[in-house]
Amino acid sequence: MAITRRRAADDEGEISLTPMLDVVFILLIFFIVSTSFVKEPGIDPQRPVAETAAAKARGNILIGISEADAVWMAKRRVPLEDVRRLVEAAVAENPESSVVVVADQRASTGTVMDVMDRARAAGVTTVSVSAEPQA
Repeated sequence: MAITRRRAADDEGEISLTPMLDVVFILLIFFIVSTSFVKEPGIDPQRPVAETAAAKARGNILIGISEADAVWMAKRRVPLEDVRRLVEAAVAENPESSVVVVADQRASTGTVMDVMDRARAAGVTTVSVSAEPQA
């Protein structure tokens, strides 16, 4: 009786990468869908110091107001009249958006109030003003 031996190369199975690629693509889609993109206002004003300043977890729409009362959104200067339209467009993309007004401490109160009023008129219920925490 002859005994035949199998070669070791025949015993090795191949590893299928298809399930791993499926998982990677599902994770990629999950992160793309769940990511919220924050558009910086375009300026870095000197914010006022407040003793009660607290970090805010979500602030999707940032509106900057410079010392000269210039309004900035998405790294470009915009006229005050366009703030409502731009905020409405941002809310259409993400209905749970909130607005954070990043105003320079020397900006006029009237401009800050106008921007906040236009943001609320665009349908945003949460409008905050950015401040530096006291050291």
